[in-house]
Amino acid sequence: MFPDVIGSQRTARAAMWKGFGIGALVVALAALVAIAAFRESKTGTQQQPVVSGATMGVEARPALTAAEEKFAHELWAVHDKVKQAAVKMTFAGVAYKTGDIRRAELRARAAPLVPVLDGALKQAQKIAPPASAVELHRKYVEAIGLYRDAAEKMAKVPDTGDESLIAAQDLSAKASTLQLVVGDQLWPGEYKPN
Repeated sequence: MFPDVIGSQRTARAAMWKGFGIGALVVALAALVAIAAFRESKTGTQQQPVVSGATMGVEARPALTAAEEKFAHELWAVHDKVKQAAVKMTFAGVAYKTGDIRRAELRARAAPLVPVLDGALKQAQKIAPPASAVELHRKYVEAIGLYRDAAEKMAKVPDTGDESLIAAQDLSAKASTLQLVVGDQLWPGEYKPN
């Protein structure tokens, strides 16, 4: 009879310590949440120091002028079309090289991109850049032409073989580099201008 009493006392003590431990853990977590909330509310109302790019070894980029901003906005509509066409062209080439599609399907995917890129090229050429953006405009127009030429070569793969695909990839890589240079100046991080 005594062993049962001793066992129940041990069980009661263990349960008490478990309850105490869980309670302490809950109180500690609540305190941690309260401290975090207090710190967050305190830092949210204070001004954070602004770290300029110049202090990190990078020269700060000057803001675009009103004319440059207008140019960036007009070119964005063209850029959106060009970017979509370039992605479609890339995926078509990858699908062909991985054996997911045949040469005829590659032509079917690449050929419609040529008129899209021709239209984008004509639209971009109509945009009048400010004097400060003439070189960016020239590079972007060149990039569109390279993408168009790449799409034409890709569409010819069924007739000329994979050499056209390699040439298309080279043209596309050059176009992509030019597009990135322009995009870095006009749309840092690829955000649409206001």
